[in-house]
Amino acid sequence: MNTPTITKKPILFSAYLIFFIVHTNQTGVGIAGIQRVIFLEARQDAWLSIILSYVGMAVVVFAMCYILKSFHHLDLFEIHQLLFGKWVGTLLNLIIVLYLLAGLLSIVLNYTEIVQAWVFPDLQTWAIAAILLIVTIYGVFGGIKTIVGVSFLGFFLTIWLVFMLIVPIRYMDWTNFLPILEASPKEVLKGAYKTSFTVLGLEMLYFTYPYIREKEKVHKFAQLGVFFTFLLILAVSFVAIGYYSGEQLEKTIWATLSMFKIVQFPNLERFEFLAVSLWLVIILPNTLFMLWAASKGMKRIFHKKQKVLVFICSGLVLGGTFFFNKRILINEFVDFVGVFGFYAIFVYSIVLSGVVFIRNKVRSGRLSG
Repeated sequence: MNTPTITKKPILFSAYLIFFIVHTNQTGVGIAGIQRVIFLEARQDAWLSIILSYVGMAVVVFAMCYILKSFHHLDLFEIHQLLFGKWVGTLLNLIIVLYLLAGLLSIVLNYTEIVQAWVFPDLQTWAIAAILLIVTIYGVFGGIKTIVGVSFLGFFLTIWLVFMLIVPIRYMDWTNFLPILEASPKEVLKGAYKTSFTVLGLEMLYFTYPYIREKEKVHKFAQLGVFFTFLLILAVSFVAIGYYSGEQLEKTIWATLSMFKIVQFPNLERFEFLAVSLWLVIILPNTLFMLWAASKGMKRIFHKKQKVLVFICSGLVLGGTFFFNKRILINEFVDFVGVFGFYAIFVYSIVLSGVVFIRNKVRSGRLSG
């Protein structure tokens, strides 16, 4: 018997907000430098990798919604317990929590590195991380509606940054896209695989689904969210490939931020400083949802108060920042989290949907028999 997670109507929210939840969780620190990652694999055919990645995202969203629809009001942590029992379910929940904490740490490290490289080079990593985590803890204590509200407002506060791409478009060299279809199928697939690291964030569907009022509309708005993410990644990658030469793009770590250097306003000499500051608003929904979901998962496992677990999770993440004092270590860790997330979220969602499909068929067969 499925036990509803949500019983109080005041903490339910409208389904259209899933669009903002999905999109803002997919566009975080990665969007600042995704172009270089894809270009290294597929070169000027990176746009093909992005399209292929979008197809994969759409399939995964369909699988997630099928799983959630089959269990009505349950989140992923409860589904694991119901499907696999106490011990195996708890182990799977612990793996998901570890992924969420690792993802949160990778976001904190990436944003800290951006701040140190562009604005405050002498500021200690732990100090920037502590400030970011304090803001995140404050937001999580506001509850799910506050977190969703930050996601909604963050979208409108930062979407105007996309329009700044109009400036570098004027300096694009269209020959950078030639020759077309030069990359091999293997290279295109590797580019799509690397793109998936950046678009991780779909997993928040698993944890916010019980709080949605019109559950029949979730799939539509989730698909709209990933489609908008696809358009954004395609836009920033297309402009970057046209703006930079191949050699430049290979050496430019944060291509999106670097393009902002040529944006000028009468009373603002360094627009990229403002962009880095506003990037905090872009990543804040990521950190809020990840800390909230991780603490919620730990509550299911250890049966402790979630507020206490929020501090414990934050302490673990802050402590983790002391082990990464070189860029190469951060890169290796981010790549590890990307691979971990690809299998834990993308691949596992497909496998889990197959398990749920078999379960539903068996149950329907018993009922008809």
